[in-house]
Amino acid sequence: MSKTYFIFIFFLLLFIFLVPEIANAGVINPDISVIGQLISNRTDDAKSADANKNTLNLGETEIQFESYLNPYSRGTFVLTIDTGGLTVEEAYINIFKGLPDGLAVKAGKYRVGFGKLNPQHPHDYSSITAPRVIAAMLPGDDGYNETGAQASYMFPTPGSWASILSADVLNGSSWHPDEPQTATGWVARWANSFLLNDTPLDIGFSATEGTNNVTWNRKTDVYGFDVKTKIPFNSITRLTLQGEYFYNDSDVVTSTTTGSFNRTGRQGFYALFDLKFAQQWNAGVIYDQYNPADNSNLTDSAIKGFLGFSFLEESTLLRLAYEQFMPQGSPVVNTVTLQLLFSMGPHKAHQF
Repeated sequence: MSKTYFIFIFFLLLFIFLVPEIANAGVINPDISVIGQLISNRTDDAKSADANKNTLNLGETEIQFESYLNPYSRGTFVLTIDTGGLTVEEAYINIFKGLPDGLAVKAGKYRVGFGKLNPQHPHDYSSITAPRVIAAMLPGDDGYNETGAQASYMFPTPGSWASILSADVLNGSSWHPDEPQTATGWVARWANSFLLNDTPLDIGFSATEGTNNVTWNRKTDVYGFDVKTKIPFNSITRLTLQGEYFYNDSDVVTSTTTGSFNRTGRQGFYALFDLKFAQQWNAGVIYDQYNPADNSNLTDSAIKGFLGFSFLEESTLLRLAYEQFMPQGSPVVNTVTLQLLFSMGPHKAHQF
């Protein structure tokens, strides 16, 4: 055989064995999870098209892709499918190493870290839906969700105390969905976790600002305080206590011609009690009260009881909730909701 032939065979073998390795060097196979739900609902709300009727619908389906991009960062994509089609709920990168000690960066589209409940996905709520006060105080039809960038820093604190300060610059469009112009917003949060006589306690302070009217540059400021603890009674029984307080201070435009406005303050809160028992069961009650956006002189309230059962483990959950909504000056609305939640993949629908 000629020398040229041997050289050809050598490079052919090199191509066969090395090219796949080169191609696979940058390939990342993400963890893939799918969470689906079936929801049955009955309400006596006269404003609903399904008043006093039993409904059965396939609720929102969530598809999540998550993986380490490298030892220093992690990527997350969350897609949701409902009657409105396919939506990118979250798509962000989280860089948690390689920066100055204690500093982390997050960028993309994500559920904004204001308070305790808003950052969580709806399928994580034991009460099936979030308390009404969150939608009344924060922007967005399905939670405060924005495109932005966040920097957070964990302070070197003694003992069991963990303290994290974070700040976000946001696109701000959720504050003015009917206006195409851009006006950025911001959010800041100080979160603290520590042990109090061996009982974990979380306390947080949040603040955010956005432009609710770009034409006249009118602002909305929201301030919040949250607290959460879990009291263990034994290895399978624990009580979660959680609450949040909100204060919304907004410029409310009274004339679109002159831009005149009134500065209006509204407040609200919720309190949640959730008992997990017998390993597969949980039950609780949530109460919330707030001044509605359309009339700050009124006070609306709601109380909801809920019961949850997990089949063997958290991949299949059955939840039942009864809510009595009491809008001031309007008839009381009663709603019963039954939810079957099923999930596959590493990201489960956790009990609250």
